[in-house]
Order: sequence, then structure tokens, then C-alpha cells
Amino acid sequence: MPKNSSHNNSQSVLWWVAWIGLAIGSFFVSSAFWTPLIAKHFGTVRETRNAVLWVATVFGTWMIILIPLIILMYAKVDKAYEDARLAREARALRFRNIRVEKSKRLLRLEFSQKLRSIPETISGGHLVSVTLADGRRISNVFVAGGSEIIGLYDFTEMPFEARDIIALEPVDLAAAAPVFLAASWLRLDGAESSPV
Repeated sequence: MPKNSSHNNSQSVLWWVAWIGLAIGSFFVSSAFWTPLIAKHFGTVRETRNAVLWVATVFGTWMIILIPLIILMYAKVDKAYEDARLAREARALRFRNIRVEKSKRLLRLEFSQKLRSIPETISGGHLVSVTLADGRRISNVFVAGGSEIIGLYDFTEMPFEARDIIALEPVDLAAAAPVFLAASWLRLDGAESSPV
């Protein structure tokens, strides 16, 4: 378990212990306040009328004290569920990343100029298919800023260098949009965020 997760779990346990302690403690504070006051003005709480008054005042005050504690607890629980949901989503969207030298990923000027004249596939980049000098065709190559290859789909390493590219065409997502899985993307600049 990651150190940060362990720290968060410890904080959660401490929060729940503190909340339970405050909830129980507030009852005793309420009781300590009303018991002597009722005894002083109405007599012993062993009498039925005084006992009813004691129950009404002590439990009524306790409920009033509990309202902000319940609101606080709800906010904490809601945040805990939201954090857990975000953590699950982050795990689901995890992808591989490696660092490949930028010089091996930079497109030649002619290809950069071509991409800059074409609308981006998504904000910040183009999804393209490339043809290499040895005849191979690589689909779903993500190029950022019109010049830098930063992502490949369905690869575990970069099987070519940008200088090997002899042709480049944008992928037409409108014609046949593939179903991409985040785990199948390979980020090439070592950054920990998805290329698409």
C-alpha cells in the first residue's frame, strides 16, 4: 500500500474516533450542564416530573449539539467517497509511459507544416498514421503541437524514429472512430498524463 494511502487511512481512523468521542462527549456535557441546574431549581431528578424534564432538556440539547457534528460527518463521508471514486478512475485511466529522447520524436519540418495546416484531432494535437521507410504503417500515433510524437497506441516501446517517417496522414475519427483503452496508450515523453 502506498505511503500516502496509509497516511490517509490513519487520518480517517483518527477522524472517526474523534467524531465518536465528540458525539458521546457532547451527551455528557449536556448532562453535566442540566443535571445540577434542574436539581437546583426543581429538585432531584429521581422525581418523575423532574426526570421527564431532565430527559427532554439533556437529549434536546444533545440533539442540537449533534446537528453540526452530523453535518460535518456527512461532509467528511462525502469527501471520502469522492476521493475513492477519483482514485478508482485514476487507476482505470492509468497508461504506460517511457522516456524517448525528444530528438527521436521530432517530426521533420515538412510534416510539421502539413499538420499545422490541418485542424487538430483533439485540443493540442493530431492523431495520425505514419508510413516508414521500410514500408511499415503505424496507426494511431499522437503528435502534440504539430511537431512532437508523444503517444503510440498498442505498443510497449517506440518501434521507429521520427526521421524514419516518409508519409503521414491524419486519422479520420469521424469515419471510423476506434475504441481506445487508456491502458493501451504508451506515452513517450515520460509524463504522467494521457496523450489523448
